[in-house]
Amino acid sequence: MLQTAPVLLVFPPTIGPHARVDDSPSRFDFSGPVSADQVYAWINRQLPDGPKPPLVRPINYMRLVSGITILMGAVTLFTVLSPYMLPIVRNRNIWAAFSLIAILLFTSGHMFNHIRKVPYVAGDGRGGISYFAGGFSNQFGMETQIIAAIYAILSFSAIALAMKVPRIADNKSQQVAAVIWGAVLFGTYSFLLNVFKAKNGGYPFFLPPF
Repeated sequence: MLQTAPVLLVFPPTIGPHARVDDSPSRFDFSGPVSADQVYAWINRQLPDGPKPPLVRPINYMRLVSGITILMGAVTLFTVLSPYMLPIVRNRNIWAAFSLIAILLFTSGHMFNHIRKVPYVAGDGRGGISYFAGGFSNQFGMETQIIAAIYAILSFSAIALAMKVPRIADNKSQQVAAVIWGAVLFGTYSFLLNVFKAKNGGYPFFLPPF
Protein backbone atom coordinates (compact mmCIF):
# COMPACT_ATOMS: atom_id res chain seq x y z
CA MET A 1 0.00 0.00 0.00
CA LEU A 2 1.11 3.53 -0.73
CA GLN A 3 1.45 5.32 2.60
CA THR A 4 4.11 7.93 1.79
CA ALA A 5 4.98 10.25 -1.06
CA PRO A 6 6.83 10.40 -3.33
CA VAL A 7 6.86 6.78 -4.43
CA LEU A 8 9.03 5.38 -7.23
CA LEU A 9 8.25 1.90 -8.52
CA VAL A 10 9.99 0.07 -11.35
CA PHE A 11 7.99 -2.81 -12.80
CA PRO A 12 10.04 -5.54 -14.47
CA PRO A 13 9.09 -6.77 -17.95
CA THR A 14 6.70 -9.72 -18.05
CA ILE A 15 7.22 -10.62 -21.70
CA GLY A 16 10.20 -10.65 -24.00
CA PRO A 17 13.79 -11.82 -23.52
CA HIS A 18 14.18 -9.96 -20.21
CA ALA A 19 10.92 -11.14 -18.66
CA ARG A 20 11.01 -12.11 -15.00
CA VAL A 21 9.03 -14.74 -13.19
CA ASP A 22 8.61 -12.45 -10.20
CA ASP A 23 6.74 -9.43 -11.53
CA SER A 24 6.62 -7.55 -8.22
CA PRO A 25 7.92 -3.99 -8.63
CA SER A 26 11.11 -2.65 -7.09
CA ARG A 27 10.64 0.34 -4.81
CA PHE A 28 13.13 3.13 -4.24
CA ASP A 29 13.75 4.17 -0.66
CA PHE A 30 13.34 7.95 -0.31
CA SER A 31 14.41 8.06 3.33
CA GLY A 32 16.94 10.84 3.86
CA PRO A 33 18.21 13.35 1.31
CA VAL A 34 18.23 11.97 -2.23
CA SER A 35 19.93 13.38 -5.32
CA ALA A 36 18.99 12.91 -8.95
CA ASP A 37 22.19 10.96 -9.55
CA GLN A 38 21.24 8.43 -6.87
CA VAL A 39 17.80 7.90 -8.38
CA TYR A 40 19.26 7.62 -11.88
CA ALA A 41 21.84 5.05 -10.78
CA TRP A 42 19.16 3.01 -8.99
CA ILE A 43 16.89 3.00 -12.06
CA ASN A 44 19.77 1.85 -14.27
CA ARG A 45 20.43 -1.04 -11.92
CA GLN A 46 16.82 -2.15 -12.21
CA LEU A 47 16.72 -2.01 -16.01
CA PRO A 48 17.97 -4.87 -18.18
CA ASP A 49 21.17 -4.62 -20.17
CA GLY A 50 21.02 -2.38 -23.19
CA PRO A 51 20.43 1.30 -23.91
CA LYS A 52 19.51 3.36 -20.87
CA PRO A 53 17.50 6.58 -20.80
CA PRO A 54 19.72 9.66 -20.35
CA LEU A 55 19.63 11.87 -17.28
CA VAL A 56 18.23 15.24 -18.38
CA ARG A 57 18.32 18.03 -15.84
CA PRO A 58 15.88 20.94 -16.05
CA ILE A 59 17.25 24.41 -16.69
CA ASN A 60 17.99 26.17 -13.43
CA TYR A 61 16.59 29.59 -14.27
CA MET A 62 17.28 30.92 -10.80
CA ARG A 63 20.99 30.15 -11.11
CA LEU A 64 21.03 31.61 -14.62
CA VAL A 65 19.38 34.85 -13.52
CA SER A 66 21.61 35.06 -10.44
CA GLY A 67 24.73 34.57 -12.54
CA ILE A 68 23.72 37.27 -15.03
CA THR A 69 22.86 39.66 -12.19
CA ILE A 70 26.17 39.06 -10.42
CA LEU A 71 28.07 39.50 -13.69
CA MET A 72 26.30 42.77 -14.47
CA GLY A 73 26.91 43.98 -10.93
CA ALA A 74 30.61 43.11 -11.17
CA VAL A 75 30.94 44.92 -14.51
CA THR A 76 29.13 47.96 -13.12
CA LEU A 77 31.24 47.97 -9.97
CA PHE A 78 34.45 47.67 -11.98
CA THR A 79 33.37 50.50 -14.29
CA VAL A 80 32.56 52.80 -11.38
CA LEU A 81 35.60 51.98 -9.24
CA SER A 82 38.21 51.56 -11.97
CA PRO A 83 39.26 55.25 -11.94
CA TYR A 84 40.02 54.89 -8.23
CA MET A 85 41.28 51.29 -8.09
CA LEU A 86 43.52 51.12 -11.16
CA PRO A 87 46.06 53.66 -9.83
CA ILE A 88 46.32 51.58 -6.65
CA VAL A 89 46.62 48.29 -8.53
CA ARG A 90 49.25 49.75 -10.84
CA ASN A 91 51.25 51.30 -8.01
CA ARG A 92 54.71 49.74 -8.06
CA ASN A 93 55.43 50.68 -4.46
CA ILE A 94 52.44 48.69 -3.19
CA TRP A 95 53.46 45.61 -5.17
CA ALA A 96 57.04 46.06 -4.00
CA ALA A 97 55.85 46.19 -0.39
CA PHE A 98 53.76 43.03 -0.79
CA SER A 99 56.65 41.26 -2.50
CA LEU A 100 59.09 42.33 0.20
CA ILE A 101 56.77 41.14 2.97
CA ALA A 102 56.32 37.77 1.24
CA ILE A 103 60.08 37.40 0.72
CA LEU A 104 60.84 38.24 4.35
CA LEU A 105 58.11 35.88 5.55
CA PHE A 106 59.22 32.84 3.60
CA THR A 107 63.00 33.30 3.73
CA SER A 108 62.87 33.51 7.52
CA GLY A 109 61.48 29.96 7.82
CA HIS A 110 57.75 30.58 8.26
CA MET A 111 56.72 27.44 6.36
CA PHE A 112 59.22 25.36 8.36
CA ASN A 113 57.32 26.30 11.52
CA HIS A 114 53.99 25.22 10.02
CA ILE A 115 55.35 21.93 8.73
CA ARG A 116 57.34 20.93 11.82
CA LYS A 117 54.98 22.49 14.41
CA VAL A 118 57.92 23.97 16.29
CA PRO A 119 57.52 25.57 19.75
CA TYR A 120 57.42 29.34 20.00
CA VAL A 121 60.24 29.53 22.58
CA ALA A 122 61.97 27.08 24.92
CA GLY A 123 63.68 27.18 28.28
CA ASP A 124 67.45 27.44 28.43
CA GLY A 125 67.78 25.12 31.46
CA ARG A 126 68.74 27.98 33.78
CA GLY A 127 65.33 29.51 34.34
CA GLY A 128 65.53 31.75 31.29
CA ILE A 129 64.14 31.67 27.76
CA SER A 130 66.01 30.55 24.67
CA TYR A 131 64.97 32.37 21.51
CA PHE A 132 67.30 30.56 19.11
CA ALA A 133 67.55 26.80 18.66
CA GLY A 134 70.98 25.32 18.17
CA GLY A 135 71.80 23.77 14.82
CA PHE A 136 70.51 24.46 11.34
CA SER A 137 67.79 21.80 11.42
CA ASN A 138 65.98 23.32 14.41
CA GLN A 139 64.35 26.65 15.09
CA PHE A 140 61.72 28.31 17.27
CA GLY A 141 58.71 30.34 16.25
CA MET A 142 60.03 33.56 17.76
CA GLU A 143 63.38 32.95 16.11
CA THR A 144 61.64 33.20 12.75
CA GLN A 145 60.11 36.55 13.69
CA ILE A 146 63.45 37.92 14.90
CA ILE A 147 65.21 36.84 11.71
CA ALA A 148 62.42 38.36 9.60
CA ALA A 149 62.81 41.65 11.51
CA ILE A 150 66.58 41.58 10.95
CA TYR A 151 66.09 40.98 7.23
CA ALA A 152 63.55 43.81 7.12
CA ILE A 153 65.92 46.27 8.80
CA LEU A 154 68.73 45.26 6.45
CA SER A 155 66.44 45.65 3.44
CA PHE A 156 65.12 49.05 4.49
CA SER A 157 68.64 50.24 5.28
CA ALA A 158 69.89 49.23 1.83
CA ILE A 159 66.85 50.82 0.16
CA ALA A 160 67.34 54.03 2.12
CA LEU A 161 71.03 54.22 1.21
CA ALA A 162 70.35 53.49 -2.45
CA MET A 163 67.19 55.52 -3.05
CA LYS A 164 66.36 57.94 -0.25
CA VAL A 165 69.72 59.36 0.79
CA PRO A 166 70.83 60.44 -2.72
CA ARG A 167 67.64 62.51 -3.05
CA ILE A 168 68.40 64.66 -0.01
CA ALA A 169 69.25 68.11 -1.34
CA ASP A 170 71.24 69.39 1.64
CA ASN A 171 74.78 67.95 1.63
CA LYS A 172 75.17 67.95 5.40
CA SER A 173 71.83 66.24 5.97
CA GLN A 174 72.72 63.75 3.28
CA GLN A 175 76.00 62.89 4.99
CA VAL A 176 74.30 62.50 8.37
CA ALA A 177 71.60 60.27 6.87
CA ALA A 178 74.23 58.16 5.09
CA VAL A 179 76.18 57.69 8.33
CA ILE A 180 73.05 56.79 10.31
CA TRP A 181 71.73 54.28 7.79
CA GLY A 182 75.22 52.87 7.30
CA ALA A 183 75.57 52.37 11.05
CA VAL A 184 72.15 50.69 11.21
CA LEU A 185 73.13 48.39 8.35
CA PHE A 186 76.49 47.57 9.94
CA GLY A 187 75.09 46.94 13.42
CA THR A 188 72.19 44.81 12.19
CA TYR A 189 74.44 42.67 10.02
CA SER A 190 76.79 42.26 12.98
CA PHE A 191 73.88 40.97 15.07
CA LEU A 192 72.86 38.61 12.25
CA LEU A 193 76.36 37.13 12.17
CA ASN A 194 76.20 36.73 15.94
CA VAL A 195 72.96 34.75 15.60
CA PHE A 196 74.53 32.65 12.87
CA LYS A 197 77.51 31.93 15.12
CA ALA A 198 75.18 31.01 18.00
CA LYS A 199 73.44 28.41 15.82
CA ASN A 200 76.73 27.10 14.48
CA GLY A 201 79.36 27.21 17.20
CA GLY A 202 82.15 26.29 14.80
CA TYR A 203 81.70 29.39 12.65
CA PRO A 204 84.98 31.33 13.07
CA PHE A 205 84.00 34.82 11.90
CA PHE A 206 82.28 37.68 13.67
CA LEU A 207 81.69 41.37 13.16
CA PRO A 208 81.92 43.92 15.98
CA PRO A 209 80.18 45.12 18.08
CA PHE A 210 78.33 41.80 18.59
